[in-house]
Amino acid sequence: MRPFFVIKYFIVHYSELRIYQIAKKLEQELERDLNKILFHWELGDVDQAKRSSSSSTTNIVEGHGRRFYVKDYIKFLNYSLASSDETQKHIHKLYTSHHLHKSKYEYFFRGYKDLSVRILNYINWLRNNCYT
Repeated sequence: MRPFFVIKYFIVHYSELRIYQIAKKLEQELERDLNKILFHWELGDVDQAKRSSSSSTTNIVEGHGRRFYVKDYIKFLNYSLASSDETQKHIHKLYTSHHLHKSKYEYFFRGYKDLSVRILNYINWLRNNCYT
């Protein structure tokens, strides 16, 4: 029988989680690049991309704060996953409306796709190794 959860895997600060490090790096880079786009009322996707990118990082942190309640942890990681996917959508729309250069689009789209896969893998690991 598996223990309720494996303590040794949870004694890390959220900043040590690879998914957090990737999310934070992408968030900072996206914020920097989107700030170069002149904000116009028609470019609500700039603001939404910033918000969803930030939400992805923030939900990893909030979920980690609830790591001893595995179901809650997974719930917040799912929110982070959804925000990462939403960010991909906004990045794509900015690219197709010619507000984001192709190289930046490819970098961020690939980065958020990779982040989504990593979050999903972590969720699956939690489900397989901890009682939920």
